[in-house]
Amino acid sequence: MSHAAAAQPKSSKAADAQALFEQGRAALEARDCVRAIPLFRKSQETYPARGTLFNLAQCEVELGRFASATQHYKELITQLTPDDPRLPITQQRIAELEPRLPRLVIQLADGAPAPSEVLLDRAAMPQASLGSELPVDPGDHVIVARWADGRQAEARVSVAEGARKDVRLEPPPAAAAPPPDRVSDAARAPSPPPDASPLPASSARRTLAFVVGGVGVAALGGSFITGGLAIGAMGDLEKECPDPSRCSDEGMSISSRGQTLTTTSTVLGAIGLAGIGAGLVLLLTAPEQRTSIALAPAILPGGGGALLRSRF
Repeated sequence: MSHAAAAQPKSSKAADAQALFEQGRAALEARDCVRAIPLFRKSQETYPARGTLFNLAQCEVELGRFASATQHYKELITQLTPDDPRLPITQQRIAELEPRLPRLVIQLADGAPAPSEVLLDRAAMPQASLGSELPVDPGDHVIVARWADGRQAEARVSVAEGARKDVRLEPPPAAAAPPPDRVSDAARAPSPPPDASPLPASSARRTLAFVVGGVGVAALGGSFITGGLAIGAMGDLEKECPDPSRCSDEGMSISSRGQTLTTTSTVLGAIGLAGIGAGLVLLLTAPEQRTSIALAPAILPGGGGALLRSRF
């Protein structure tokens, strides 16, 4: 067989295949078919040859893979000429293996819908093969059927040499749809929205009026205080500087402080009056909400002031 394979054309692929074939032959002669089979398969994929196919089938018989060996022997017969000495040997091997082949019959349960896919040992099966005897290798096998709706059935079987095994596949029951939830009328009624209504425009306007008026009152109060301090400074200045030509250093400092206090009092007074006026305008132009406002004089520490009173 190695001589026949050596007669292949000496192309690059043929040379690689020949090297793999010789390694496989060496493993076969050492009765190491577990190592030889992958080498023969790789050689056959690289450069197909009848000698490689014959030796591959021979190794598969040694390992008890009768279905695989028979398939390869039958493939080889279609390539051998009538005068090839391997033809009668191949025919004899097929005849010897036929009674030893395990048979597996995969059927669907009565009334079961046709599956979208059937796998035998992870290899897809044609739908037409369902119900027919399938030659398989002796040993354990896994059959998986899948349906379009997602259901799946799986069967694990062990078939001995020359035996027949029937397997019936049935899809699991379809999952029942959950009953609709019964919701009481009270639960169906929409809950009232949370009280997140925006603040009315009148309330916002009144709030702004109080803020502006409060700032004005504070400024006016500051004006009264600084004014009182300025008046006090003027009294001290008269003591220190009875004559402008005879003014001490302390008198000059008091004069400068008095001018600053007078300016500050004037500015704060203007801001206070403007703030109170703006607050009153905002408050009086807001929508009616039964609000009463009163501006009353008050005695404050260091001077006079005004209090803005509101009731609502």
